[in-house]
Amino acid sequence: MTAQSNKYRILETNVLLERFVTYNEVFTEYFKTMKIIERGEALRYETYSRLADNYISNIHRFMKLCISYLDKYHLQNSVMAEKLNNYFVDLIDALNCMDTDNNLINHLSLEEARSK
Repeated sequence: MTAQSNKYRILETNVLLERFVTYNEVFTEYFKTMKIIERGEALRYETYSRLADNYISNIHRFMKLCISYLDKYHLQNSVMAEKLNNYFVDLIDALNCMDTDNNLINHLSLEEARSK
């Protein structure tokens, strides 16, 4: 690996880490928004269904970034890929705390998802 390509890899790794921190904060905010919806303090059009759609959209965007990085640096079967996969599984499982049909939330599942 040349010094130039190594420099780009470091830059891309930093971008990935920065995005991870940003998206992690975004996903944390979704849990706060769930509580706001439950208390009736959210805007009228903000429902669990709409929140879940936005949540999945953000997961999808972040997954694409991670997959691109893993593919580019041939890390598909690495520990990093496994950890990211587990992270995304936990994020998606967090949706189980919402009943989007009835606009309800399961508090026990919410707290469990938040802790993960």
